[in-house]
Order: sequence, then C-alpha cells, then structure tokens
Amino acid sequence: MYLITAYFDDNTNKKLQRLIDGIADCSGNFFMKEHNVPPHLTISAFETRKPDGLIPVMEKLHERLLQGEVQFVSLGVFLPYVMYVTPVLDGYLHDMAVEVYDSIQNVKEDGDIPIVNRFYHPSRWFPHVTLGKTLDEEQMRQAFSYMQKHFVPVTGRIVELGLSRTNPHEDIVRTELR
Repeated sequence: MYLITAYFDDNTNKKLQRLIDGIADCSGNFFMKEHNVPPHLTISAFETRKPDGLIPVMEKLHERLLQGEVQFVSLGVFLPYVMYVTPVLDGYLHDMAVEVYDSIQNVKEDGDIPIVNRFYHPSRWFPHVTLGKTLDEEQMRQAFSYMQKHFVPVTGRIVELGLSRTNPHEDIVRTELR
C-alpha cells in the first residue's frame, strides 16, 4: 500500500501532537508515539507495483497545488479502535483530493496502473487526522473524556505532500507546496 499524505506547518503539528500525546497519556495507549506517527492527513491510498512511477506525479503536484488553510472542527471515531479530528471538507481540500486522484489515475508505468482504495475516491473521501489508534473500549472512553476537556477547533496549514509506502512506513519523496 502506498499513500499520498498532507503534512502541516510547525504550529499545526504542535496543536495536533498535544492532542495525540494527551490521548496517549490519559488512556495508556501509546501506539501513535511508539510508531512515530506524526500528525498527517492521508489524501490517497493505493496499490501499485511501480511506486517510482509516482515520483513525476509528485513533481506535478508540487507545481499545481498550493499551501492552504484547513479548519479542524469536529471529533469522531471509526469504531471500535480509532479517534480522529476532521477538517471541513471545503473547496481547497476537495480540489486537492481531485487533483491527487486524477494525477494517480493518469499513471501508466509499464502497464501498471495504480489502484486507488475505494475510500479515497474524491466522492467517498473522508478527511481525518488520527489522534489515537488501536484503542480498546476503556481507552476510547478515556480519550473521549480527555477530548471533551481539551478539544477546541484548530486552524491549520497544509505545507507539504509526501509519497510513502506502508508496513513499515517509509517516505519515498516529500515536497513542499508553494
């Protein structure tokens, strides 16, 4: 599995990391810390046999996409294990998702066409930043209690895109947006 992921400016990272750390400390679930998962927003997830064919895509995305503001306004869960914050899916994020999806769809590296995960098609994409993962039932309750006391809407800024492989996570290329 490969990902194209948005990364944030330092100020946004600090705000989101405080929430990640708070959930870990109150719940005793240190998955995010132990696996060095930084605050990030996955734009696309896909399978391909030739990930190097995506490097030119990243160069084109660098030319086409701009840094932009996002508003994290809501807390949610993917039951039973994940807690996240979600940004408003505004024109900026929608356009980014469409641009990334279309760029991946145009790759044809020696007959290999990347297959985008169905949950990352622009019409199905649900943007979110994971704050806690592998939470059991009690840890989820503790995380909710923490977030009720500490979550306030966060204005953030996307400044970079990355192409990576998973299991284990490894960056292939990262590019700063204009």
